[in-house]
Amino acid sequence: MKAYVRSGWNWCKEHIYIWVILFLYQLLWGFFLYRFVDGVVTPILRRYPDPAPTEMSRQLFLTESQFYLMKTNDYFPYLWAILGFVAVHMLLTPFIHAGVFHAMSRPKQQGLAFFQGIKLAWKPMLVLYLLETLLIIAPAIWFVPYAAHALSTSASLSSLLVAVAPFVIAWFIGGWLVHQLFLFLNFGAASETPLIRSVRAGTRRLLPILGLSLLFIGITIGVGILSTTAAAVFTGITALIIQQALPAIMTILKMWGLSARHAVWQEAEQQMK
Repeated sequence: MKAYVRSGWNWCKEHIYIWVILFLYQLLWGFFLYRFVDGVVTPILRRYPDPAPTEMSRQLFLTESQFYLMKTNDYFPYLWAILGFVAVHMLLTPFIHAGVFHAMSRPKQQGLAFFQGIKLAWKPMLVLYLLETLLIIAPAIWFVPYAAHALSTSASLSSLLVAVAPFVIAWFIGGWLVHQLFLFLNFGAASETPLIRSVRAGTRRLLPILGLSLLFIGITIGVGILSTTAAAVFTGITALIIQQALPAIMTILKMWGLSARHAVWQEAEQQMK
């Protein structure tokens, strides 16, 4: 596994421009999302009773909020804006996948392979991304009514968690496994490998690929915890630098994890020839 991690890191070093592009994308996306949330949440918080509310003023605030949600359409612009954010993100993601996976499948190709991949592979990436999304959210058809029923019948928060948590965990694990399966298909689509062969290559080396995925998930969580702790301990310019550097670190970790798993898949696919 160490060799695959090293191979993934070597690919990242040779494609720094992709890291810069993805970092700027994450930075701009986070900025616009922050401005939107700030524009929605801040006016609501200004209406919250200040100083500390009594029980009556708090209940009045909640009643007023419920009235606006149930009896008016004032929230429609925000709902449409959220749907617009989701649609734009879903539209751009397959293009990013096409560029990244194309560059991984042709590590020695000269020029900006990222942009060449967007041009050549965006169509199959779009189809695969839509299928993956549909499969992952499909359990919601059953889970949402079940969770609503559990919420209305549970006597306490602990009983609600007991009823809902096992299904949430199973859904999360199932979605993660589906994502790994479609990762093999994405690798194959970018390298023009038949889909069945792509899946066979991935399943032959499934344990190392899942192990690498878990490894980088753990590293990402650890980095997030350390950066949050450091930002809380250190104040001023140091905390600002840490917070601004975090998206860049997360982006390179994501690229590194993908390229390491691609190295495993590519080795298995070549052994099948």
